[in-house]
Amino acid sequence: MNKLLFATSLSLSIMFSSCGDKATDEISENLNAEVVKDTTPVTVNEETKFKFDFAIANIPSPVGSVNEISSWGIDYDNALLVDSKKQLAASNEFSKAITLGIYNIDMAYAMVNNNGQDVLKYMKTIVGNADALGLKNAVDQMIGKRAESNLSNKDSLLNILAEIFVKSDSYLRSNQRLYTASAVFAGSWVESLYLTCKLTEIANTPAVKEKGYKHLWEQRFYLKNLTDLLNDYKDKKECVVLNDDLKKIHTEINVIKDPKELTEANFKSISEKIYKLRASLIK
Repeated sequence: MNKLLFATSLSLSIMFSSCGDKATDEISENLNAEVVKDTTPVTVNEETKFKFDFAIANIPSPVGSVNEISSWGIDYDNALLVDSKKQLAASNEFSKAITLGIYNIDMAYAMVNNNGQDVLKYMKTIVGNADALGLKNAVDQMIGKRAESNLSNKDSLLNILAEIFVKSDSYLRSNQRLYTASAVFAGSWVESLYLTCKLTEIANTPAVKEKGYKHLWEQRFYLKNLTDLLNDYKDKKECVVLNDDLKKIHTEINVIKDPKELTEANFKSISEKIYKLRASLIK
């Protein structure tokens, strides 16, 4: 697995043709650079790792969720996203990982909407955050020539990213890294929920709103898996606070037994909780 590595993998690989030859040359140089071997001792708790892998295997990639909602025909609006130049108050590893996950999804949203200029802006922010978490070397090891040969094909890049999510264990060598990976994914999931609700809210046709309500309702399965994963970090105060908020959102969605029973009032109540949680993470 490595949903954690989505951020830097994206930043190194999605400089598609609209970004120009100079950008492609820069990526080629990055991909061809010598990679220093990761010598971090493997000390990860196997039981925790198993729970992590199981949970992630049963949670769809947030970028897949963004790709789906981008097909609803709602115009791209970068005003919905966190300003790529905003310096978030990430004071510790957990908050840095959460914000990295949030920027992940904002860049994915720009990518699936073919907005190369916004992709570049988020790339700069993400690379800095990823480097601070020690991710760049692991990504370089994973991607190599494969991404370089697919720079102009968005669908191929998304497929590569999907495989990276579920197959790469090169970073998860210690319990702290596993915790960081969980935090990045949680940040990504919150942002994908936020975008789902925002795009549903501004949709101007009943058909699109119905899709949005159903998409939100379906998240009850995946949020349960995510909260179960985060339950393993009861000794991490900041994670407990986040997980409590996610559990409240999950509970409110889960009591609705059919997507057709999700009313406008339900949607408003759930989405407001998601907006409040997201706002607390990007202060």
